[in-house]
Amino acid sequence: MHHSAKQIAENATFQAFINSYLREVDGGHWMDREEWVQEQRPSMTLSGESVVEIELPGQSAAFAVEVIYQSLTGRHLIGGAFKYCSQRREWIQQDRLPMMIALIHELHLMAKSNGCHELASHFDELVLRLIESYQTMALYIEERMNDENSLYSEEITFIEAEQSLLFGHWLHPTPKSRQGMAGWQHPQYAPELKGRFQLHYFLVDRELVREASANRNGASDIILHSLKKSIPHFTVPHNNCLIPMHPLQAQWLLQQNHVRGAVEKNLIKDLGPMGAYYSATSSIRTVYSPENEWMFKFSVPVKITNSLRTNRLHELKAGTAMTELMDKLRFTEKYPSFRMVDDPAYITAELPGHKESGFEVIIRSNPFPEGADKGISSIAALVQDPLPDERSRLQRTIERLAQTERRDPQEISMDWFEKYWRCSIESLIRLYDEHGLALEAHQQNSVLNLSSGYPEAYYYRDNQGYYLSNDYRENLSGLLPQLTECPELFYEDDLIQERFTYYLFMNQLFSVICRFGQDGLVSEDHLIEWCRKQLCILEKELSGQGKEFIGHILHSEKLAYKANLLTRFHDVDELLAKNEQAVYTYIANPFAIVKKEENYAEAASAAI
Repeated sequence: MHHSAKQIAENATFQAFINSYLREVDGGHWMDREEWVQEQRPSMTLSGESVVEIELPGQSAAFAVEVIYQSLTGRHLIGGAFKYCSQRREWIQQDRLPMMIALIHELHLMAKSNGCHELASHFDELVLRLIESYQTMALYIEERMNDENSLYSEEITFIEAEQSLLFGHWLHPTPKSRQGMAGWQHPQYAPELKGRFQLHYFLVDRELVREASANRNGASDIILHSLKKSIPHFTVPHNNCLIPMHPLQAQWLLQQNHVRGAVEKNLIKDLGPMGAYYSATSSIRTVYSPENEWMFKFSVPVKITNSLRTNRLHELKAGTAMTELMDKLRFTEKYPSFRMVDDPAYITAELPGHKESGFEVIIRSNPFPEGADKGISSIAALVQDPLPDERSRLQRTIERLAQTERRDPQEISMDWFEKYWRCSIESLIRLYDEHGLALEAHQQNSVLNLSSGYPEAYYYRDNQGYYLSNDYRENLSGLLPQLTECPELFYEDDLIQERFTYYLFMNQLFSVICRFGQDGLVSEDHLIEWCRKQLCILEKELSGQGKEFIGHILHSEKLAYKANLLTRFHDVDELLAKNEQAVYTYIANPFAIVKKEENYAEAASAAI
């Protein structure tokens, strides 16, 4: 059956939205499919496992969705959508986009009835972003739906994997919202469309420049050296520095009064685009060239998912501090399959009256240059839903290994999963336990080396995602005194464990487990039980905050979950909020569910 790009985009948007609504707003009334069909006697044929009814009391309406696959850990696979027609007293097929808008309207009515008129007013913003995200996704799918080689190739490179995220965040209602990027700019700057572009350079008076580096070379030296690879004879006057910029940010900067004033005074010169061509990684604002040993992370005047993406001064300092700290901790020497993608240097122009001028640039190491870029993939790209009639990249990987090794796919899957667990989940928990450092290790920040098919190494990237425990502050500051200049890196462990629970388990681990389950490779409950046993073993070995964290994961009835739908509805820019706090809720803990089922089974067995 042929599916149009719009149909595929609408389905992907619907999957993420309905799952978000069920998790964050109303879990609905679940019924076995046969029971529901017998009770409701619908005119249409259903093939799913279950049906979920969702009441909308504010609109005196009711919807139902068919659940094709019910997930223990992640995202249910949703089939048909229906609305109850009170006049005809029957369920009728419901178009998906109007249903999503009706559910947003229900949120609006709920907020108004609770006296939250300010929050209720963001109804229009969510509807706007939902439709914009859906249309953008359709555009990307239209351009890439016949591009099987670079989407699913066994020899996929780092940048091809970065460009393959056609659907985006698996549990976000507006994953492809790109407010601030005009339609004509997408082919150049959207990673999904495989665009390439030159950086826009400014020559800045050295008196205005602020830079730092944990590398043997300064930030300005790194920038000049990178440009000279493509323009060998380029020189910079001794009293100036080069600052590269994302073209979108450069266009924005040139419209700002504080920049125009500096240009008029000849303190900043606009050199325009030049040098090598770069490609956007999945974040849009970090750019990559296979020929360069450095990547650059910029601010861009674009709202992506929940936030306007800007580099903050404290993030620049955090990158250099964490590079030095990780070097002193020697954690990656102790656990060599765990790696950090460092952000060792930064540069910016300091302009009067502005804490951040907009010129902030983070310089990131590039562990994946040409020749070392094969088989490198973010977890998000690995577990993403496939296009219709395709298989996920994870499923293709397991099937290829099973064919090569002539072994059962389930055996291969368990071997693969164990290697993944060791280099990623276990290493991240040990880092928190031994040094009080937790990382915002979600799917997109988590990169695996799969050059052999199996996870050989895990890479963490993101200088916005460091959480240092206050309990370890004295030891860490003694090791690296400059941490006293970064108080915003330290948090209480209650908050750290809430964030760490979501990013490491809800977002990363459970997405992998859900993919194995949906692809029919290994059941989710089997993997959850395997993880539970590993956590019990690890808990006995640990003695720091990691031990307490595991106890929380194993024994809590509910776990913290970042509510992206509610964050979007309330129009919270989490990067600007206090403690960068999004809206969090709590959902049933899969580990507790599996443990209960195991106890019931043991009790039933003993009674026989």
